[in-house]
Amino acid sequence: MTRSNLLFIVLLVTAAVGCSRNEADKTPVARIDNQTLALEEIRAHLDTTREPSQAQIQQYIQRWLTEETLFREAVDRGMDRTDDMNKKVDDVRRQLAINALLEQEVYAKPASDFSAGEVREYYDSHLKEFNVMHDMALVSFALFKTRDAATEFRNLELKGMPWNSAVRQQAQSIVHHVDSSYQSEATLLPAELWRVASKSAIREVSFPINTDHGYYILTVWKFLKQGQTADLPLVEQEICGRLIVERRRQMYSHLVQNLRAKHAIEVFVTPAADTGSSKSEE
Repeated sequence: MTRSNLLFIVLLVTAAVGCSRNEADKTPVARIDNQTLALEEIRAHLDTTREPSQAQIQQYIQRWLTEETLFREAVDRGMDRTDDMNKKVDDVRRQLAINALLEQEVYAKPASDFSAGEVREYYDSHLKEFNVMHDMALVSFALFKTRDAATEFRNLELKGMPWNSAVRQQAQSIVHHVDSSYQSEATLLPAELWRVASKSAIREVSFPINTDHGYYILTVWKFLKQGQTADLPLVEQEICGRLIVERRRQMYSHLVQNLRAKHAIEVFVTPAADTGSSKSEE
């Protein structure tokens, strides 16, 4: 059956059923015995952002017919009522019910509202776990169209004016600026900026850096070598992820403890004795 023929059949069926559509106002596109497949069902199972193509409709119909015929044959042979099948269905239902409970009581509840103090406490107690994987620089830089504008900005800094104040004063001549950002060789672009940053002294104001985009002034506030302990801002997101896992683990444990308290529980098997490798002395 060609795509055009399929579309014609779909449209013909739509027109033919007209006023005889069911209460859900669905458009049937295929039927096997007393079971009907509606176009709306196909749409619900496919990408809802766009109308399904004729090829997608045809593919879905053929798959549905195949599955339905296989299922009906299995039912006719009683394969849906065996003890093994019933156990599998019960296991799936059991797991789905547990997942629904955990979603409601653990995963759906807020778990990311951590205070700055909690994040800092975790960071301080796990310092050895947070090392930078490559050299990092905490930098501020500003881009100017002309060397004269960049030099004027640099002179303001050399006279002791704070970076943010110099930025505000020279705002009209600044094309773009970044303040106190952690950068690596891969992220600090254009490449000329990293070459300067990697050789600069801390808090040293660079000379105007000539690039294809204009002239940059750059200041390095801190430089971290590969393997050194990462600053808190670099790992804050990772810490929050760990804290979320911990909090959900606690919520799960609390839930289980409370639920166990509601039931009479007995364990008839004693814990296995410790079978250490120590030998008795002769």
